[in-house]
Amino acid sequence: MLRRSVQVPSIFIVLACGVLVSSALNQDTAVQDEVAAGAFASGRPVLSFEFGREQLFIRGTALSTAHEGKLLKLAADLFAGFDTRVEFSAGIVLDSDWESTSGQLLHALATMDSGEAVMRVHSISIRGVTSDRESYAARLEYLRNGLADEFVVDADVLTIGQMNTAGENCERVFSQLIAEPIAFGKSSADIRSASLVTLDRITEFAHNCRHVAISITGHTDASGDESWNRQLSLIRAQAVADHLIGRGVDPARLTVAGRGSEEPVADNNTVRGRELNRRIEFALQ
Repeated sequence: MLRRSVQVPSIFIVLACGVLVSSALNQDTAVQDEVAAGAFASGRPVLSFEFGREQLFIRGTALSTAHEGKLLKLAADLFAGFDTRVEFSAGIVLDSDWESTSGQLLHALATMDSGEAVMRVHSISIRGVTSDRESYAARLEYLRNGLADEFVVDADVLTIGQMNTAGENCERVFSQLIAEPIAFGKSSADIRSASLVTLDRITEFAHNCRHVAISITGHTDASGDESWNRQLSLIRAQAVADHLIGRGVDPARLTVAGRGSEEPVADNNTVRGRELNRRIEFALQ
């Protein structure tokens, strides 16, 4: 039985997904927040691509409407049949290769089955899976050869078929899960809309690793009455489970528990410690 505990601070959870790995960005998950917040408008241009299960999402800094049009045409050609969504915002990019690099990156991603990539001015991060390692490697090399010497490409792409079992694939994905915040209303189990992306990734993971069961455990800090803490931790964990069930995850695969404040991971006498103790934990079973 496969079990790995994932702890996330302050009503936070964790996740990665894809066909077998999906949006796995390590530190680059913060980039998604940058894009959404318009960080590119303050001198930090970012362009991201997320794709899998016949969906493609492009968002971030485009140089012009012409650049947007070229990316959309490329997406239509390379990801034919995909439901493509875009969120472009204009920004100032001093790098003259921004447009050509984004097109070459999209070409490389088209050789993958699912994944996620983030492009900054001097770096690219790629995460995902491919069943055509040879084509992916060739296009990645072509992309690298066109970049300036100081450009950093961080690529971590699994090849389907190289892993021994589907269980090992899922275990590796789970071990690389990304911490992102899950926020609830104050003293309630109402999940805030900002956390829905994370929950969608958890759902994707569950759909791609259908043979595993998932435990969801809620925790609180030591503030207040312990009977209420235990109840609150349980109903928040159940709210997460209900969200997954509502998106097609079999409830028989989910185990829900609330531990209240009995299993702290930090000092409850400090503000930061209490924040770390308010968390949701996932484990594969």
